[in-house]
Amino acid sequence: MMRHKTIIQVILLSLSISILTSCKEKAINPEDDIPLFQDFIEENIDKVADDPYISSTVKPDDEMYDLMLMLQRGDWSQTTWDEMDSLMKKGVENAKILYARTKIDEIYQRSEATSILTELMRKGNPYATYWLSNKSNLCLSYLSSEHFGNKVAKELGLDTSYENKYCTEGIYQKAVEGFKKLAAEGDLRAQYFLLKEKGLDKSVEKREEYIKEVILFAKSHYYKPLIDYYYNITKVENGKTVFYSHRSERQVKKLLRIAANNNYIPAFVFLIDKNTPKDDFLYNRLKKLGAWHYFWAKPYYKEKSLNPKKQYCDAKLYKAIFGDRFFGGSYEGKIDMSNLICNVSEQLNSIEPMIYIDYFTRIDDWSRG
Repeated sequence: MMRHKTIIQVILLSLSISILTSCKEKAINPEDDIPLFQDFIEENIDKVADDPYISSTVKPDDEMYDLMLMLQRGDWSQTTWDEMDSLMKKGVENAKILYARTKIDEIYQRSEATSILTELMRKGNPYATYWLSNKSNLCLSYLSSEHFGNKVAKELGLDTSYENKYCTEGIYQKAVEGFKKLAAEGDLRAQYFLLKEKGLDKSVEKREEYIKEVILFAKSHYYKPLIDYYYNITKVENGKTVFYSHRSERQVKKLLRIAANNNYIPAFVFLIDKNTPKDDFLYNRLKKLGAWHYFWAKPYYKEKSLNPKKQYCDAKLYKAIFGDRFFGGSYEGKIDMSNLICNVSEQLNSIEPMIYIDYFTRIDDWSRG
């Protein structure tokens, strides 16, 4: 009996070791990605786009451009609401969805916001459907009967008929079907949504297929998958990004440089550091795009070497673009400004902002990049 027990223990131990070894073998190794990106990097690392909007979610001639630029800049002034209202009256569905998403966290507006999304879901809009599904943080946060705000709304006599009607897997699958139709029409964001829905980005067996898809998206100047790839193969320790290896870091920074060469603002954030020269291409490009990252990064990394008058003029430009939002440098009192001409209006006219947020971007990420 003891002998049989020992044999069983040995078998179980062997199985455990086998399973652990198998799991270890199946872990994603970013080193294996290096040769898969090599040709793409060699073909594109020295190409710099002339079109400032080449990677923009929407272009200046799109009816949603002005509104999305305001949201990206954190502008919640009356002008923004007026623009949103104007587009909604024209029947623009994306504007209606953005409005609903901004209002669903307010108990007095929640019923209206949910009704807007429901109507669009019935019309087959996959974005509206997604935000009402069980994969939406918005739905899970605000539409449950357990949510404190809904209990307060009920006590106030407000309409809470939306409770427990949504946030289901069935609604999510309906969204998936809708995105399949958009993907078939060539919508890159819908295609990427489906790629993630299949778990391709987490599969070791299909790693090569996943990398090929990321490259195809990048060739079409859609760089969000590339940024997600960066997040997936790095981690943050003590506030500092840690790469898998030095080889992997060098390659990822080349990939980010390709995205920056094509004006994708989020890529600049991971490339600029204390070693970036103050007159570097990256800073100049960021300023041309009117990105708040320029106004933060340059003084932060180069304060001691920057001309105070240049800093002051940058601060004036920042204020003209963003007002008092985020963080604006102020150099009043530090230098003699009596004869200082900053030509802010001229600089404003030369800025060509791209849009990096899209209709999947969470509200708390609209102004981050």
